[in-house]
Amino acid sequence: MRIRGLQEGELKTEGTQAALTRGPGSALAKYRRVVVGRRQWRALLEYELITGFFGGWPGALGLWLRRCFYPRLFRECAGKPIIGRHVVLRSPWRISLGRNVVISEGCTLDAKGVQGEGIIIGDYVFIGQSTIITMADGTIEIGEGTNISSFCRIGTLGHTRIGKKVLIAAYCYVVGGGHDPRRTDIPIIDQPNVTRGGAEIGDGAWLGARVTVMDGVKVGAHSIIGAHAVVTRDVPEYSIAVGIPARVIRKRTETPGGGRPGAPSASAATKPAVPPNESA
Repeated sequence: MRIRGLQEGELKTEGTQAALTRGPGSALAKYRRVVVGRRQWRALLEYELITGFFGGWPGALGLWLRRCFYPRLFRECAGKPIIGRHVVLRSPWRISLGRNVVISEGCTLDAKGVQGEGIIIGDYVFIGQSTIITMADGTIEIGEGTNISSFCRIGTLGHTRIGKKVLIAAYCYVVGGGHDPRRTDIPIIDQPNVTRGGAEIGDGAWLGARVTVMDGVKVGAHSIIGAHAVVTRDVPEYSIAVGIPARVIRKRTETPGGGRPGAPSASAATKPAVPPNESA
C-alpha cells in the first residue's frame, strides 16, 4: 500500500541514518523520501521554493512571509502561525497546526513515517527556540495552550501525548523509544527499535528544567516534576516528584495545615488588607 507517494514501512524499518547513508536511490531520491516525505515533483518544488526563499528571511517581513506561505506545506493549518527563522520541517504534510501557534527560531518538526497521525499541535501552543519534535512513525499530540521551552526534545515511535496547558521547561527530553540491547554479537545501534507505546504528560502538568520522561511513562494531570528528575514510572495526578529516579514526595492536594489547596491560610485570612497606596 502507498500513502501519498511513500511505500508503507520504508522509513520505519531503516531510520534516517540508514536511509541517508545506505538506503537505495540517488541523493535526490533520498532527500525527497526523508525530508520532503513525498515522491511527487510538485511537492518537492513547493517545499524548496517556500523554505528556500522565506525560511531564513529576517525581521517582521520574514515573519509575515512565513505566516502567509508556510501553511501551504502543512496537512492542516487552522490559522496563520508565527514561525521563526531556520525552522526545519520534515514531512510537513503529516503536521497539523491549530490557531495562533508560535514556533521559534531553529526548531525542528520531523513527522517522517507513514503510520500514525504525525504531529498534531493544538491552538495557542508555544514552542521555544531550537526545540526538536521528532518521530519515526507514530503520533505526537500537543494540547491547547501548552508552552514548551527552548532546547527540548520530544520523540516517539508510538503515540506520545502532551496535554493541555502543560509547562515544559528548557532542556527537557520526552523519550519516544529505544533499542533492543539483548544481543551482544552485534552493536546496539544495529538492533531493532523498540517502544513501550510513548509517554504521556497530563493536562496542567509542569516539568522543571532538564527533566527526562521515559518511554511508556505517564505523568498525571497537574503534577510537578522537579528539575533534573528522570521519570521511569507513572506519577499520579496532583503529585510532586523529584530525583533520579523520580519519586513522589507529596501530593499537591495535601497542605501542611490540612486545609484546602488554593485556599488562604488562617493567618492570611485574618491579616488586614494593605491599602493600594501603602507599602506592605
